[in-house]
Amino acid sequence: MLNLEFNSRFTIKQTKMLSELFNNFGVFQPEIDAKTTAALFSGKLKKPLVVRNARLLCYIMDCLSQALLITNIWQSVADRTECFVSVKGKAITRNTLSSAKYCAVKFDTIPEKAAIRQYIDILKGLK
Repeated sequence: MLNLEFNSRFTIKQTKMLSELFNNFGVFQPEIDAKTTAALFSGKLKKPLVVRNARLLCYIMDCLSQALLITNIWQSVADRTECFVSVKGKAITRNTLSSAKYCAVKFDTIPEKAAIRQYIDILKGLK
C-alpha cells in the first residue's frame, strides 16, 4: 500500500515560507496560506489546488524531493490524493506531472531556478 502523504515534517515557519514561495511565483490560483500548504503536505486538503503553472510546480516539488524534504514518489502521491487540478478543473495526473517535470528540468524552461533553489536552501535551514 502506498503512503498517501508526502512524508514531510515542515515546521510552521517552513510552511509559511513554502506558501510564500508558491505565491511569489504564481503557482496556484488563488494564492495559498500556510494552513493550506500544511494540509497539502499532510494529505488533508479539503479540495484540490488549482495549478496555474505545472512546470513551475513540478520544479519546486522536485527541488523539495532532492533536498529530502518530501518523498521522491511525490508525483504518485499527488496523483492518488488528487490534490492538483488544472485551471480548467481537470485532475492533474502522475503522467502530467512527470511530463511537466521533464520539460522543466530537461529543457531549462524555468528562468526562476536560482531563486527557487535559494528559497529551498533557506527552507532547509529553518526550524
